Amino acid sequence: MAMAQGNWLAILTAAGMPADSLTGRHGRPCPKCGGRDRFAPLKDAAERGAVLCRHCFHRGTYPRPGDGLATLQWWLRIDVAEAARWLSNSLGILPGHRSCAMASPAHRFANATISISPSPELTAMAAAMSKSMRPHWIEKAAAMLSVSCESLVKLNVGWSAEHRAMSFPMRDATGGVIGIRLRCPQTARKWAVPGSNAGLFFADDLFCGGRSTRTYVTEGPTDTAALLSLGLNVIGVPSAGGSGALLAQVIRRLSPTDVAVVADGDDAGKAGANRLAGTLSSLVPTRILNPPSGLKDARAWVIAGADRETLIQAANQTPVHRLAERSLFDE
Repeated sequence: MAMAQGNWLAILTAAGMPADSLTGRHGRPCPKCGGRDRFAPLKDAAERGAVLCRHCFHRGTYPRPGDGLATLQWWLRIDVAEAARWLSNSLGILPGHRSCAMASPAHRFANATISISPSPELTAMAAAMSKSMRPHWIEKAAAMLSVSCESLVKLNVGWSAEHRAMSFPMRDATGGVIGIRLRCPQTARKWAVPGSNAGLFFADDLFCGGRSTRTYVTEGPTDTAALLSLGLNVIGVPSAGGSGALLAQVIRRLSPTDVAVVADGDDAGKAGANRLAGTLSSLVPTRILNPPSGLKDARAWVIAGADRETLIQAANQTPVHRLAERSLFDE
């Protein structure tokens, strides 16, 4: 738990909780039960991971609010032992490996193995949502997002009538569905189906063929679709710097020549890109691409006119990310 202190917002986001539900303290709809004005993170949520919902997670429920482990139990519907194992995997702490537990965060995450199993329920739900997404709706979504229809099809975009939102499956390192991201087409609000685990966005043919050439990493499903529209190999992470250990598993499987992490333009995006580059640099040459000033993310860059050659040349001209040399026992 000491290693998680101060990092709980990133950990809970990685578990599938919407990032916007963890900012501020005013009551808002619960991301799990949906009740209005019932949910709020506690004032020290970043330190302890404590949140509450006056309907489904309060002093009269089991588990009861108090710390991040209880929050993980409630959100993921698991017992305390499973929550502890999930947290250990998320932090890259492998049982019996003292050197890994003492290593730098980059070393831990690059060598961690995430053991969340694909969910049959979420797999079936994602398939049903995909089937509900009619071809002319895909055309409208592609035009609205300025991406290709083919890219959305490859990401298995769907439509949730219940939530009135587009859906994107979040995947584990083998392509199994471990969560579903939702996106409101009117407001661009993003959240996840309750019970989701944060996972990666990538095309259903990502693992076809042999060793891949350069792989691009970006944030979120729509940025992923934007780079897929250019014909690039791309993997999307669920949030800035999120799911680094899961991403490392995919990169080990793909064995690309190098990786280019496309940062979002804000401070959180840049910091997240640096964390991902730090994780991947021990596996493969990794570069960080920053969109031109004034552009918020990879999709905005493409909308502004960047084509396949623009991204390739930008990566070719960007130096490989270097980690400072350090001992495994510096922490």
